[in-house]
Amino acid sequence: MGTKKENKVESYCFSWGEYTGDIENGKIHGLGVARFKNLDIYDGEWNNGMMNGRGVYKFWDEKKDKYIQVYEGEFKKGVREGQGKMTYANRDVYVGTWQNDFRTGEGICWFADGCIFHGIWKFDKMLRGVFRSSNGEFYDGELKDGLFHGYGKIFYTDGKWFEGLFKNGKPSKGKLFTTDGEIHEIEDGIR
Repeated sequence: MGTKKENKVESYCFSWGEYTGDIENGKIHGLGVARFKNLDIYDGEWNNGMMNGRGVYKFWDEKKDKYIQVYEGEFKKGVREGQGKMTYANRDVYVGTWQNDFRTGEGICWFADGCIFHGIWKFDKMLRGVFRSSNGEFYDGELKDGLFHGYGKIFYTDGKWFEGLFKNGKPSKGKLFTTDGEIHEIEDGIR
């Protein structure tokens, strides 16, 4: 006969807060809920004392006296890692890949102002993808610091479109295609 592992569901107090859930061999392991001193809550899977696996993390805002952000998804070694959904205080919603607590990899974000971005992220920044503005314009290309920057195409609501280089959010050098079939070479931005 093998030895039976200790597996209890109890409540424990720690310097960082309170935990209720599975303990194995004296460590937080299995399923459980942590209530941190800052009032954040994590409910999910644990491995060797760390959030690991699937779970839900709610972020508390002391000034607003309520939970204002929620992450639902995968964790690894205590941080968001893998696939997850984050609902932000400003009502933006991101669904996609996380790495080391950052939006990194492929993901889609629905912004509260009506804009949508679907593409590649790195360290919470949009790098390349499709951005639809709330006014209906579409951009497909590279971004830097939240602005269209590098090679891309933008399709305007009036039927025109531009393809070429963008700098600081604006067309810089390329071709502007108009609804009457004309193609204009742009060398120094669209005026």
